Amino acid sequence: MKIPVHVLIAFCFGLFITLSAAAPAQAQHNVRIGYVQAKEKCVYFREYSGEAGLVATPDVLAFASSWRSWLVKDCESQFATMRASLESSLASTGKFAVGAAGYTVNVTLSGISEGGPAGYTPPAEGYGEYHVSQSFMSVALDVTVTDENGTVVYGGPILKKIETGYSITADNSYSSGTNLGEAAYGQLQQEVALAVARMVAFNIEPLRVTQIDGYDVKLNYGAPLLKMGAIVQVEGRGGMRRLRYLVTSSDSRYALAEVDGDNDPDLIEVGALASVIEEDDPAANGRRYKKKRLP
Repeated sequence: MKIPVHVLIAFCFGLFITLSAAAPAQAQHNVRIGYVQAKEKCVYFREYSGEAGLVATPDVLAFASSWRSWLVKDCESQFATMRASLESSLASTGKFAVGAAGYTVNVTLSGISEGGPAGYTPPAEGYGEYHVSQSFMSVALDVTVTDENGTVVYGGPILKKIETGYSITADNSYSSGTNLGEAAYGQLQQEVALAVARMVAFNIEPLRVTQIDGYDVKLNYGAPLLKMGAIVQVEGRGGMRRLRYLVTSSDSRYALAEVDGDNDPDLIEVGALASVIEEDDPAANGRRYKKKRLP
């Protein structure tokens, strides 16, 4: 049976539209990871931790399971783990062709804290009393972004930290926990990679509002750079106000966020610039509600 030409053309056109809609968006920017390095030599981390030149005592065996031993391994491989996380974080946005000539991202680790278990909290006295102590490991790093000519077009410092231990005493009960070893270092390098990716991506192609629906907004980035619960500041008309939003859903294409507090969403318009407040930033605990003045 012969198929009419107009039917065949319509079918092919429909197939083209379907495939075009299903095809992933083309990356808009080229970026590659230059160097990821530490200011200190790798041997510094071994000596600082007391590992170099020592026999297998219980203390050294304890260190062998600590996060710093994994830092030494990553340092000796020129931070291959952190580099891979950074590349995957940028590539996941669909906006960057990672590995191609264009922008170059360089990262230097400038300071790493020890962390460890939290100190013991004394028993709480009195009904309803409680004591809490925490310990953190952190890393400070410097990021620079250069263009094809080698000119630095953007850069800045980043400080990331994660909890490595807690201790809680309440009503004569005691609880504590630790986050050490490979898991702790893995979590830290993932958080570092995402923070660097946000800095780089949002500078090259800014985070913006693409749609508004009442108290909700749609953003042009999604997971993993914007995860559930992330705090986003959106610039209001005229740049006089920044409204806080909380990300309520996110996929690889975009994120949805709802206004936090009693802010007026009418101040926001499509195309408004936005920025992310890192969860370990003191600004994350800032005031959420607009101040009400008494008459």
